[in-house]
Amino acid sequence: SEEAFTVYDHPKVFIFKKSDAYDSTYVREVLSAVDLSNVIHLTPKQSSTPVKDLMLTPARLEEQRNGGTWSQIFNPDAPHNRYQILGVFLWYFSVGLLGLAVYPLARYLLPGLADKGYPLARTIGLLLLSYLAWLAGSIRIPFTRGTIGVVLLLILAAGAFLAYRQRDALREEWRSNRRYFLMVEGLALVIFVIALLIRFGNPDLWHPWKGGEKPMDFSYFNAVLKSTSFPPYDPWFAGGYINYYYYGFVFVGVLVKFLGIVPAFAYNLILPTVLTLIALGAFSIVWNLSENLPHKKYRFLTSLTGTLGMAVLGNLEILRMVLRGFQRLAAGEANIIEAGLFNKIKWTFVGFYKAIGGTSLMLRPDEWYWNPSRVIGAEHGGPITEFPFFSFLYGDLHAHFIALPLALLALTWSISLVLKRWAEPKNHPSWPRAILSLMLGGLAVGALRPTNTWDFYPYLALGVLALGYSLWNWRNESKTKDNLKWLGFMAGGVILFVALAHLFYKPFTHWYGQGYTKIMFWEGSHTPLSDYFTHWGVFLFLVISWMFYETIHWMAHTPVSALRKLKPYRDLIIGIGFSVLVVMAVLGINLSSGNEEKEFFLLGLGVHIVWVVLPLMVWAGVLLLRRGLPIAKRAALFLVGTALALTLMVEIIVLQGDIGRMNTVFKFYLQAWTMLSISAAVGFGWLFSTLERWPRWMRGIWQIGLACLIGMAALYPLLGGMAKIEDRMTIDAPHTLDGMEYMRFAEYNDLGTSMALDQDYQAIRWLQENVKGSPVIVEANQVEYHWGTRYTIYTGLPNVVGWNWHQRQQRTSAPNSGVQERVDAVNDFYNTTDMGKASDFIKKYDVQYIILGQLEQAKYDAAGLEKFSAAEGVLWNSVYQDRDTVIYWVLGDW
Repeated sequence: SEEAFTVYDHPKVFIFKKSDAYDSTYVREVLSAVDLSNVIHLTPKQSSTPVKDLMLTPARLEEQRNGGTWSQIFNPDAPHNRYQILGVFLWYFSVGLLGLAVYPLARYLLPGLADKGYPLARTIGLLLLSYLAWLAGSIRIPFTRGTIGVVLLLILAAGAFLAYRQRDALREEWRSNRRYFLMVEGLALVIFVIALLIRFGNPDLWHPWKGGEKPMDFSYFNAVLKSTSFPPYDPWFAGGYINYYYYGFVFVGVLVKFLGIVPAFAYNLILPTVLTLIALGAFSIVWNLSENLPHKKYRFLTSLTGTLGMAVLGNLEILRMVLRGFQRLAAGEANIIEAGLFNKIKWTFVGFYKAIGGTSLMLRPDEWYWNPSRVIGAEHGGPITEFPFFSFLYGDLHAHFIALPLALLALTWSISLVLKRWAEPKNHPSWPRAILSLMLGGLAVGALRPTNTWDFYPYLALGVLALGYSLWNWRNESKTKDNLKWLGFMAGGVILFVALAHLFYKPFTHWYGQGYTKIMFWEGSHTPLSDYFTHWGVFLFLVISWMFYETIHWMAHTPVSALRKLKPYRDLIIGIGFSVLVVMAVLGINLSSGNEEKEFFLLGLGVHIVWVVLPLMVWAGVLLLRRGLPIAKRAALFLVGTALALTLMVEIIVLQGDIGRMNTVFKFYLQAWTMLSISAAVGFGWLFSTLERWPRWMRGIWQIGLACLIGMAALYPLLGGMAKIEDRMTIDAPHTLDGMEYMRFAEYNDLGTSMALDQDYQAIRWLQENVKGSPVIVEANQVEYHWGTRYTIYTGLPNVVGWNWHQRQQRTSAPNSGVQERVDAVNDFYNTTDMGKASDFIKKYDVQYIILGQLEQAKYDAAGLEKFSAAEGVLWNSVYQDRDTVIYWVLGDW
C-alpha cells in the first residue's frame, strides 16, 4: 500500500486504558532507570552531520583506566630526580643527542639553507620522536616507555645510517663550518642556562593572583604522560577525552616519559628548552636570509639580533609604565590618561624629581611582568598582547608557546623552498629528496593543527605560496615551454603538500570537535596608534629605516627614463592608488553617530592603525617586486607585508565567541611578532652593513634612536624577570626546579579559612605513590583560578569535572556537554546527607577515591561532610589521613 496514505493521511489510532495492575511506583522506577542527562537534541538538519560526544569508547576507557600508574612511570628517588643538576644534564644531553641524530636528515631535506638547518635539528628530532610515538598510540599501540624507546632507537639508527652515507660531506662541513656549529651550540647553552636560572628563581606552578593557566596546562600535561593511547583521557571530565589541541604536550613530553623525569621537575626544564628552540629557530632563519649581506662579518650580529628580537626583547610598555608612574606621582587624583600633552610633560618631570628623591612609583611587583602583555587597554577591549619572552616568563606551558618552535620550523621549510635552486645536473631534481622534503613540510605545518590550531592555516598558506614560487622557478630554470604541463605539476605539488599536512594528523581531527568556526566582523573599539607603536615600535623602526634605505638605493640606481616604461600601466597604477585610499578611508575614518551600537558602518570603522599599516604594506609590496632583487630580500619584505596584514586583520574580523577579541589579537599578534622580528633583523643587517656610507650626523641619530629603543625593550627581560623571581606565593619556599615544592611552605586564605598547602602536598604525594592505574577521583570544585581541582592537577588522575568555563569552551561542540550538571553534582555530593544520593553519584561517575581536605571542609556544609565518617566501612574506607585531610577509597561491593 501507499505509505503516505497509511502513515500520514490515515494513521492507525490506539487508545489505552489503565488497568488494575497499574503501579505508579513501578513506572517511576522503570523510567528513572534511564539516564536522560545526556540526551542529544538535534534539528533535522543537524542530524545529518555525525556528532562527537567527546567521550571515550568503552574499550578505550578501560585501557586508560587500567594504565598510567604514576609510580611505574616516575621514580622520585631515581638519581636524575633526586639530584636536579644530574637531571638537567640528562635532559639537555638527550635533547642535543636527538638533534645530532636527525641532522643528517635535516641537511638532506633542507638543501636551500646555507646552514642546512642545523639549529632546527633539535626541533625536528622532537617532532619525529613525538609524532611516531603519538601515531602508535593513536592506533592503540600502548604509549609506554618501551614504545618510545623503540621509536628512539629507529631514529638513532636512521641517523647513523644517513651520517655514514654522508660522512664525507659531514667531515667537510665540520672543517668549513666548525665556527658556526660552535656558535649555535654556545647560543643554545647560554639561552638555556639563563632561562633555567629564571625558573630556578621562581619554579612555582601556582600563584593565588597571577597563577595563570598552569593548573590546566599541568593537569593536561600529566594526563598526556599517563595516557595509554590517544586521544588522551580528559582529567577534567572523567570518561571523556581532551578536546583541545593537546599535541604540544606530546611534543615536549615524550622525552619526559621516556627518561622518567618527575613532571613537576620536567615542567621547569621544558620552559627553558622551548625558549631555546625558539631562539635557535629565529637565528637560523635570519642567518639564511642574510647570505647576501655586503659584509659577511655582520652576519652573526644580524642573526643574533633576530634571536634577541624573537626570544628575548619585550615591547615598550615598561617605558610607558615608568612615565605614567612619574605622572601619577605628580598628578595626584587627576586623570593622567585623558590629560593634555602639556600636563603630561609637566607631571613627568615633577614625578621624576620625586622618584629620584626616593618616592616609590607605586607599581606592584606583578605589574612589571604582567602589564606589557596587555598593552591595548581595557577601554579598547583589553586583548592579550603576549610576546615569546612574556610567555616563557609567565610560565604557562600553553599551546601558543609550545607551537612557536614548530611554527619557526614550518617557516624555515618554506624559506628553504624559496631559496633553493631546484635545477640539478641535467635540470632534473632529486625526486626522493623532493618527496621527502614535502613530507617534512607536511609534518611540520600539519603539527600546528593539533598543537595550536590558530597557527595552522597562516603557515599552511605560507607553505603553499613558497612551494608554488619554488616550482615556478624550477620551471624557469628548466626552460620548458609546456606551460599547461607545469601548471598541472605545480597544482599537483601544492595539493600533495596540503593533503599531507591534513592526513598526517588525521587521528587528531577524527576525534576533535571544533566548537568555534565562524568569523565575524569586529564591532568593538580598535587599537589606538599609541598602543600599536608601544607594542611594535622597535620592529617598525628597523623595518621603516630599512625600506627607506632600499627606496633611496633603488631611486639612485634607476634612471628617470625608466619611468617611461610605466606609461602603459598608468591607469592601473592610478586605480590601485585610488583603491588604497578608499580602503584607508573606509577603515580609518570613524563617523560615529554618538551611539556606539549604531556606528555608520559603511563610511567608517575607526581602524586608526590603517593610516600607518596599509601604506607600509603597499611600500613593502612595491619594493619586493623590483627586478634583480635577491630572493632573500624579497622573502624578508614579504614577511613584513604579511605581518602588517595580520595586525590589520584583527582590527576587522574576530572569531565568534572570542570575548573582547582577546584570543584573536593574541594568536595573530604572535605570528606577526615572529615575522616582524625576523624581517626587522634582516633589515638591520643590511642597514648596519651600509652605515659607513651614511652622513655622520644621520648615522649618529639613527644609532642613538635604535640603541634607545632596544634598551627600552630590554628593560622587560631585566625588570620583568627580577619581578617574576620575587613574586612568589611565599618567600619561605626554597629555590629549586621542583614546581610542587612551594606547597610545603605556603598557606592560602579562601572561603574564610587559612589552609596549609603542605597537607595537600603530602596527600598528593601519597596518591602518586599508591594509586594503581588512572581511576576517577572527586574533590571540591572551585571557581577558575582559585585553589581547586588540585589533586587532579598534580596527579593527572581524572576528576568528575574541572574548571567549569574551560570545559564548557572545549566541549561546546557536544550537543549536551553536561559540564554545569557535573559541577552541580559535585557540590550536591559533598553537601547531601542522603546516602542514597551519594551512592548514586559514585556509581554514575565511577568514582573510586574521595578527597576530604581543608578546602572541602571550608566550602561544604558540615552536616553533609559527616556522612563520610558515618558510612566508613559501608560505602568507603579511609586509606590516608593526615591532620585535616582524609582520602577515602570507595568499596566495590555495595
